[in-house]
Amino acid sequence: FLPPSIMLLTGLTVFLIACLHEDVAILTAAYFVVEQGMSPTVAAVLAYAGMLANNLVLYTLGAHARRYCWVQRWLANDHAARIRHRLERHLVITLTLSRLGQSMLTPALLGCGFLHVPLRRVMPIVALTAAIYLVTLLTLAIALGERVLRQVGEWAWVVPVVLIVLVTLFIARRRIVPR
Repeated sequence: FLPPSIMLLTGLTVFLIACLHEDVAILTAAYFVVEQGMSPTVAAVLAYAGMLANNLVLYTLGAHARRYCWVQRWLANDHAARIRHRLERHLVITLTLSRLGQSMLTPALLGCGFLHVPLRRVMPIVALTAAIYLVTLLTLAIALGERVLRQVGEWAWVVPVVLIVLVTLFIARRRIVPR
């Protein structure tokens, strides 16, 4: 088990990773709980705070995009108003399904900010879905991690972490590099 200064650093790591990628942060938090003795509550709170910070930044980026002249012209037409109305009508289901789908939450939150869906409607839904998602996956990751650790050994964490990092890099590379 680690001294408090190192535990603070691991907690900060969980928060920062959650700001970048939620699923990797959940695995990292589970690793720190199982391997390093971090409290599951502390790991969950730090990951949750990072997830909410990330979601708020995405919404804000979409909202700031409205400041451009060409965006304001596009938002003034009926097509944008219809899209906003449809998004507002189906906001709960849209954000819930977006949380479950890999890489779908980012465009949903950017769109909410861009189309000026009120933040007071978006954040409670995002907070609730993030809490349910985090608790469910963190509990599964901790339970599976403890079981795998008992059967395979301490290096068992390397395989899923490396796989997630490789898949994330592959997806990011396909989006960034044109064909």
